[in-house]
Amino acid sequence: MKRFAKFIVKYRLIILGVMLLLTIASLFALAYVNVNSDILSYLPDEVDMTVGMNFMKENFDMQGDAIIGVQGATYDDMLELVKLIEDKGGTKQGGIIWYGLLKDMQDIDWSALESPFMQAIVDAMLDKYGLTLDSLKDMTQQLSTNPDIVNLFHPDENTYLLMLQLNVPSSSNEAMNLLSDIEDFLGNKGFEYAMGGSTQITREIFDSTIGEIGKYAVVAILVMFIILLLTSNSLIDPIVFMATLGVSIIVNMGTNLILPSVSVVTYAASSILQLALSMDYAIFLMHSFADEQKKTLDDKLALERAIPKTFATISASALTTVGGFLALFAMRFKIGADLGIVLAKGVFLSLVTVILLQPCLMLLTKKIARKTQHRIVVPKFKNVASYAVTHRKTIVIIALALLIPVVIMQNMVQLTYIKFVEEDPNPTAITQKVDALSNSLVIIVPAKTEMLNGESNVDDQYEFIEKIKAREDVNAVMGLFSMLPQDCAEGIVNLVNDEDMGSMMQSSGMDMSMITGFLNNGYTMYSVMLDADPESDEGAVALKEIRALIDETFGQGEYYITGMTQAVSDLQDITPTDFMVVSIVSIAIIFVILLFTLRSIKMSTIVVLVIEFGIFVNLSISYILGQSVNFMAYIILSSIQLGATVDYAILYAVKYQKYLGQRSAREAAYSALTESGVSIMTSVAILAGCCISVSLITSNIIVSEITMMIARGSIISGVLVMVLLPALLIISTGNQKLERRSIRKLQDKIFRKDYNKKADGGQQNS
Repeated sequence: MKRFAKFIVKYRLIILGVMLLLTIASLFALAYVNVNSDILSYLPDEVDMTVGMNFMKENFDMQGDAIIGVQGATYDDMLELVKLIEDKGGTKQGGIIWYGLLKDMQDIDWSALESPFMQAIVDAMLDKYGLTLDSLKDMTQQLSTNPDIVNLFHPDENTYLLMLQLNVPSSSNEAMNLLSDIEDFLGNKGFEYAMGGSTQITREIFDSTIGEIGKYAVVAILVMFIILLLTSNSLIDPIVFMATLGVSIIVNMGTNLILPSVSVVTYAASSILQLALSMDYAIFLMHSFADEQKKTLDDKLALERAIPKTFATISASALTTVGGFLALFAMRFKIGADLGIVLAKGVFLSLVTVILLQPCLMLLTKKIARKTQHRIVVPKFKNVASYAVTHRKTIVIIALALLIPVVIMQNMVQLTYIKFVEEDPNPTAITQKVDALSNSLVIIVPAKTEMLNGESNVDDQYEFIEKIKAREDVNAVMGLFSMLPQDCAEGIVNLVNDEDMGSMMQSSGMDMSMITGFLNNGYTMYSVMLDADPESDEGAVALKEIRALIDETFGQGEYYITGMTQAVSDLQDITPTDFMVVSIVSIAIIFVILLFTLRSIKMSTIVVLVIEFGIFVNLSISYILGQSVNFMAYIILSSIQLGATVDYAILYAVKYQKYLGQRSAREAAYSALTESGVSIMTSVAILAGCCISVSLITSNIIVSEITMMIARGSIISGVLVMVLLPALLIISTGNQKLERRSIRKLQDKIFRKDYNKKADGGQQNS
């Protein structure tokens, strides 16, 4: 590292040039990073929601959906909108389901087929399907006037609802652009409208998050700048720190281009977290440089000495942080790996820029730094150190008394799963209708007929529909068999599956898309609109009972289910396991790193226990306050809070070990805390300040809760490291004997005397 430090100092201008080029290239690359706002796409491959979505994609050419509600439009206006949607693309064939399809059936001109000759020919063709022209006419009449379907898509004279079945992913540019074009059309017409479905959810997440990044980045940087001004020696130091880490953040975000995509949560939160988590590295190097400047007048020599000393410290710190992030790869919910790789990469790049770029900037601004020096206005924490040492037994007893309650309460926190953006507290009438239609279970079951399968389950279909409709928590059922009269249903299924007959019917003016959209490859699809919040107990009960009904009717495992209620159920199943696995893995990784850093099993165990206790306290506060926590914040917290705040404990523990070889345990604890208190609280203030500012500004519930939980966790961990950790280390050290007992006895005596006086001269006397 000494040779490397000399290389950095010697070739600083070349390094600055290379870093500038990397930054510019990363800014260009940033525009091409694929941001995925479909949170549910990160579900494990084996859960029911994902299996159902994959089956629907393969067999129904459907990858997403959108619900459009329009109020104040005429039928001709809606025809114009449907034509726009068809021209833009993104919907599957027959994937625009609306009242117009019913009206088209009412308007079919049968006159060309009603002559005795033509009717005889058509009846002969339809005979093998058990149909006649008259039965076909009767079916279309019943279907087009079915009150359940009419009221669903045309509830009153000037209100229309459209269900779009998309053949592109919900988070794709095609889907997003389609909704934007629809919105422009309706807005220009002056209609009141609302949008729902999976595509609208991902669009809201994307728009709110991307649109806010610049705003909360500015606020977070301003907060951090103020904190750094108060805790650094020069007015230029904060600018150097932020320029250094700003480059690492831009390079990190630009190099996300090598990944297939990054989640919108990662894209939004990673830059702020990277800045807050890595600022310590820049501060450590600046402090080390200042110490070496006191020993020599040559700034270059001081920097050559400071870099090797700082590298060991910040490398260990970065390693623990990365270790916490690597634990996220153990999550079944794949967004953990997405966030973990970007944050781990970001911390590594921060380490690189602090070692390479910051020394160059420090030498470049050394004259300005000297001219703008000022006093540091932070406390020395002597009173805190005195309290922690004096009341160590009381502190430990209180912590032990709280341990079991916080462990219990953190398991009782109410979790949320699909609430990603703030809900409108005063929804309009059209919004309520769209929301009701959006909250549906998509159920795919076998559709068997004697002609196609040698057996028929058509009667089972109608029995299933009647039982579903009888439920109080079901608003409506939309599907092939819910639309068709039972006496001709089997014949229609056979006819639709006959491609030649289907094409002939379509060409004769009978639009079959209302039917074909719900039938394919021997399976039929139902949309069951639930009158229950997907995250409520009622929603869970409805899903469980509907599953039991499907098992009873069609056989276990012979069906597929998707929808928000099913997504919540899947997330509820994987969240406890993910939380436990991430906690265990992060503890194991960081414990191993601590062993190499502290070289003490006992001390490493105490450090991990203190931070884990802080995580439990953090979650317990949410329970006490009655706050719900997004499941991602719940899982990720255990990794990030441990990885981010264990640095405080390492900093203190290393100094404690250093003084323990020369002083008593109490004296070592006191000296370590007065020396490390400023650094700890500076780190806490930066991490908490940045995260709180983001949490208060963003409308993305996930980002808001993750940042708020991390902010609160950093404060809790900081307090515990400064109060509980010294107490535990003193007690665990006990009366272990060190060399020079007589000197230690004298030191204890002097320490107690000066300690009680709380005077600055105490340490000098010792």
